[in-house]
Order: sequence, then structure tokens, then C-alpha cells
Amino acid sequence: MLALLIPFGLAFGGLAAIGAVAGIVAAVLWRRQDAARTSREIAPALPAVSSLADDLSDAVTRNEFFLVHQPKMRARSGEVMAVETLVRWRHPTRGLIGPNDFIALAEERGEMRRLTEYVIRQAIVEQASLASCGHALTFNVNISARVLPDRDFAEWALATVSAASGPIGFEITETAMIADPEGALRNLHLFADAGIKIAIDDYGAGLSSLAYLKQLPAHELKIDRMFISGLSSSHRDPLLVRSTIDLAHALDMEVTAEGVDSPAALALLKVMGCDVIQGFLIAMPMALGDLRAFLDAREDATPEASLGFNWLGRAGRAG
Repeated sequence: MLALLIPFGLAFGGLAAIGAVAGIVAAVLWRRQDAARTSREIAPALPAVSSLADDLSDAVTRNEFFLVHQPKMRARSGEVMAVETLVRWRHPTRGLIGPNDFIALAEERGEMRRLTEYVIRQAIVEQASLASCGHALTFNVNISARVLPDRDFAEWALATVSAASGPIGFEITETAMIADPEGALRNLHLFADAGIKIAIDDYGAGLSSLAYLKQLPAHELKIDRMFISGLSSSHRDPLLVRSTIDLAHALDMEVTAEGVDSPAALALLKVMGCDVIQGFLIAMPMALGDLRAFLDAREDATPEASLGFNWLGRAGRAG
């Protein structure tokens, strides 16, 4: 019932009312993330992770990185229209290494631009391969805060993406604007003017600022998974999520909910007006071959089945 009662007058106050509530929402989001960040900071560092740094510089050259893709589904129609493209590292001796164990190292070692360029190039190749099999999807790539303000990177990215066979989107986090707001905003406008859709990723996981939100040429707002996971068990999370959806829609942005893992969460999000769903309920991140099989299976299913929850078993386990 809570999801049905949440609008609490926002629709009658317009953008000004939504903006007033947004400040309260941002403060709550920041306090929650700050507590989570503090708990991570006091955890001891893993020696095995720090020892990976020396292997990073040669990993791209040795083709140890590969891509996985997590489908994004329209909440009401069940159409899979895009994927978020993620990078993984298959280390020759340590095996599969997740991004939490090497992305920060890549940023510290100055390898983030090389890694990002690899992801964009390979995403374009895999997008074309998928399209040749009849599945034309938007591929969304994460852009690090370390490379976002870089003018040379922006020029390279614009030239490279212009040759893509389909739409390419860039996902940035809220904190990507902190180090060099002027350079980051300049490049984001260059990307948007070239037709690259911009998504604000992990919204709520950083210092959510309405001032920055209004400046960004963003097409999509992605709500962080930590708020989606509590939708059916918390009294506060539905309020925060609904307020964020109303805010994004008032700013002419689509809303994607990340970390949707249960039918109950999907049902609540549909009532709240969320546009796009991403999470294990739909599929885990998967390699290109598994993604093709996943999409083929959905094409063969009835419309009712494509909105069902039997796809988890078909998803690849590379993520």
C-alpha cells in the first residue's frame, strides 16, 4: 500500500516542490552511504589485491580483459533495449578478478584511460556482432571520473563512437564531477551534442546534488541498488525511490532501477512509474554468446513469459 500513497502532493507543487524534497532525500542518501563507506574504510586491505597492481600495465596488451553485458528491460513492456557493458579480468594465475579488485588500482596506476578505451572499442565490436544476429541494442559504457574531464580522451571517444553500428551511451557517477567540474561538464555536453546518451549511475551513492543534476545533459538517472534492495522490507526506501523517480521525470530523464532481484521490487517500481529495470531478476552480466542466446530465447517466448522471472537460469555466470 505504501507505494500507492507516496506521491504526497509532489505532483501539485511542480518542480519547486520536488526540488525542496530532493534536498531532504539527498541528505538521507548521503548519510546512509557515508555509514557504508566508513565500514569499508576500517576493513583491512587484502594483500592479494594490492599485489595485482604490478600486473595491470600488461593486462590489456595480453588480452586478459573481457566484457560482460547486463540487460536493461523496460518495466512495462518487457522489452530488452539496452545493456550495461562491464569489464572483467581473467588473470593467468589468479583466475577471474572482479572490478572491485582492480578498477581502483587502475585509477591509481594511471591505467584507467587505456582500460576505458579498450572497453569502448570492444563494446563497438560486440555491438556490431550482436546486431548482425538481429539484436540491435544500445551499449552503455562506464566512464571513470579520472578520464571524464580529459579533453584528449573526449576527442578520441567522439571519433571512435561515431563509427559504431548502433547507439553508445556513457554512464558516469555523481562523484565524477568533483575533481574537475568544468572539464567534466564541457565533455559531457560534447558527448550529448554528438548523440551519446548520458546516464547518471549509482544515484544516491554519492553526494546527490540538485545543482549538479540540473546542469548535467543527462538522459537517464540510475537509482543505486542499495535503495532498491529495501523496497519491500523498509518503510523509508520506497519514499526515497518514489521521490527520486518524480524528480528525474520532472527533469525529463528516464529512470533505471539497479539491483532489481525480486518480483515484489519489480511490482512496486512499476507502480511508482520507473521506466527501466536492471538486476538479477532479469539476468546476470553475461558474455556475448550467452547474451545472444538470452535474447533469442526471449524472442521465442510469449509476451507474458518475457515479463516473467524465469530468465535468471539462462544468464551467464561470468559476472
